[in-house]
Amino acid sequence: MKVALFLTCVNDTMYPETGKAMVRLLRRLGHDVEFPAGQTCCGQMHLNTGYRTQAKHLVKGFAETFGDYDAVVTPSRRAPR
Repeated sequence: MKVALFLTCVNDTMYPETGKAMVRLLRRLGHDVEFPAGQTCCGQMHLNTGYRTQAKHLVKGFAETFGDYDAVVTPSRRAPR
């Protein structure tokens, strides 16, 4: 399976080891993991704060960058208790 790794800006800044661990795990499971060089901001912050027009081109770029992969994997953090 051809898997793209999408690292959010928060994850990249706060938890950089998570991405590395994800690559190791996915490869150990036999997946072809790539980190697309063209990835940029996904536009989520723009959209969530009401900047729909500004988010539109970011979302389009995201879809173009990740559209050819079998799966897009991104880390998620469980909320603290």
